[in-house]
Amino acid sequence: MKSSKSFYYTVDQSMVDEYKKMLDLMKIPYVIETPVALLANGANQYSFVFPNMPGKLYAMVSKLFQGDAHPYPQ
Repeated sequence: MKSSKSFYYTVDQSMVDEYKKMLDLMKIPYVIETPVALLANGANQYSFVFPNMPGKLYAMVSKLFQGDAHPYPQ
C-alpha cells in the first residue's frame, strides 16, 4: 500500500475471506496483517489495515465492519 496506514479492523481468521471478497468488489485498498504467532491472545485475529480515505468511502468500510475503526499506531 503506497499510502500511510491510517486505521484498521481486527477480525477472526474465519471471516478473512468474506471481508476480502467484499472489499475487492468495492475496490477499496487494504492490506492484511497477520497475528504474531508467539502471542496466545489474538492468535486467530487478523487486521485489515486501510490508508486515509474520503469520508464516503470510510462510511462504506465502517458499515461493512459494523462499527468504527481503530486508529493505526504510528
